[in-house]
Amino acid sequence: MSVPDAVVRIPAYPLPDRSVIQPRAPADGFAEIGPGRTLTADVVIVGTGPGGAAAARVLAAGGLKVVLLEEGPSTSRFARNHAHTARYHMQEGGLVLARGPVGIPVAAGRGVGGGTLVNSALSFRTPNEVLAHWATLLDEEGWGPDEMTRLYEEVEPIVGVHITLPEVAGGNNALIARGVAALGHSGGLAPRSTPGCVGCGVCNFGCPSNGKASTNLTFLPQAVANGALIQAEVKVVEVLVEGGRAVGLRGHAVHPDTGAIGGEVVVRAPRVVLSAGAIGTPRLLWRCGLAAQMGPVGEGLHIHPGNAVIGICDERIELWKGATQGAFFTAAHLPGVLPHTFTAPPEACLTAIGAVGPRLAEGLDLLPHLCGLIVMVSDDSQGQVRAFGDGRANITYDLLDSDVVRIKAGMVESAKVLAAGGAHTFTAPIHGIGRHRSVEAFAAALESRQPSDFVMYSAHPQSTMRMGKDPATSVLAPSGEAHTIPGLWVADASVFPTSLGVNPQLTTMAAGTRIGRTLLARG
Repeated sequence: MSVPDAVVRIPAYPLPDRSVIQPRAPADGFAEIGPGRTLTADVVIVGTGPGGAAAARVLAAGGLKVVLLEEGPSTSRFARNHAHTARYHMQEGGLVLARGPVGIPVAAGRGVGGGTLVNSALSFRTPNEVLAHWATLLDEEGWGPDEMTRLYEEVEPIVGVHITLPEVAGGNNALIARGVAALGHSGGLAPRSTPGCVGCGVCNFGCPSNGKASTNLTFLPQAVANGALIQAEVKVVEVLVEGGRAVGLRGHAVHPDTGAIGGEVVVRAPRVVLSAGAIGTPRLLWRCGLAAQMGPVGEGLHIHPGNAVIGICDERIELWKGATQGAFFTAAHLPGVLPHTFTAPPEACLTAIGAVGPRLAEGLDLLPHLCGLIVMVSDDSQGQVRAFGDGRANITYDLLDSDVVRIKAGMVESAKVLAAGGAHTFTAPIHGIGRHRSVEAFAAALESRQPSDFVMYSAHPQSTMRMGKDPATSVLAPSGEAHTIPGLWVADASVFPTSLGVNPQLTTMAAGTRIGRTLLARG
């Protein structure tokens, strides 16, 4: 599998006035959400990330009254601090963990803008061979390369997809691009939806300059301009079903700072769209008791697991500066493996190289000279999402040895790229790996490491509410509507029939647009 070449697209991108999308939120009237606020709409959507926002744009433009419910804060609470970001903009405070042979944290965002607020904005199209496979599985050419290309061409200008500019790339991305070119791999500077990027390197904590085209600055203002209403700081706890049909959502206000529970919020609508993500959507359905009648809800979880390779150079790199994840490569002999830039704040870099305690002074000397790549794979491994009794996500994930082998191979190739770019020493956040002055020595040390030695990470949950033709093996029809509950739709990364193999943001936006249009056409 290869990643298609990206085309530079830097459209005129006037940053909208934030007041355009001031949501109706408990923070501005918490006490008013007293015993029962009931709203009515044509469509109610839970979630304002890439899928829900994209669907809201086309539904509102089509003349439907749209209400979006969002658990996270009504306004962005950005700070250059992981604990702060986790508190306000990560589901379950950033503590979502997939349990299995290796415990793997799974990042999932929240807030008006969802995961687009705190991702790196990498914007790859799903490879044509994957889309062609979907079209065959679903017997629906609309999910194939031709129609999806048209959708990509529609949404990319809205979010300003363009190749990372050299002037904001920073030293780490530049080194990777040099190494990629020297080895003749496909890749280099990466496509990102950051038309106003200034290279401050804190995308994962929220963009302080509004240079990242998150949905609160793009799709949502367009939806609101056509009459959509955003109700933030509301946790949805039930999908309302009457006569076998979905008829609305019920939730309660949650104070963004204290977590205090406020009044109930009910939105009644003949069409309900779940866009809470591949963790949040099945979690909700299991919590409210609908999952068991809907087929394999929460099954088939893919997460793109991965690990990082850290290099040490003579030159100053300061990898926390510059465009976040602004470079990538693919190698013909490593299908389904996508290495891309490792960007982290200084304290995380020190942890990654084990420079803590008595090694801190040495680590501080090395810190400016670090470079790095993250290696992720299109996983054959699968997992499962359920809900604990208190509503938190209950996730298991069976990491296969075959995926670990592919991660290791990608790490060795990544070390070669870093070496070609200028690195001379290599390590990784793996127990017992050590530091090595050659790629060959690094590869040998890596070979002996067991999966339990790895510090894995994932930020791409997907495929837990799969589309398909057979209700026995899928939850949704190829339209995005549930097989067993008419009026219940899903528009997020959970609908994907297989693992993408690339960062899912752009495809989730395209899928949300397609599913929204299909819903609109149904009347």
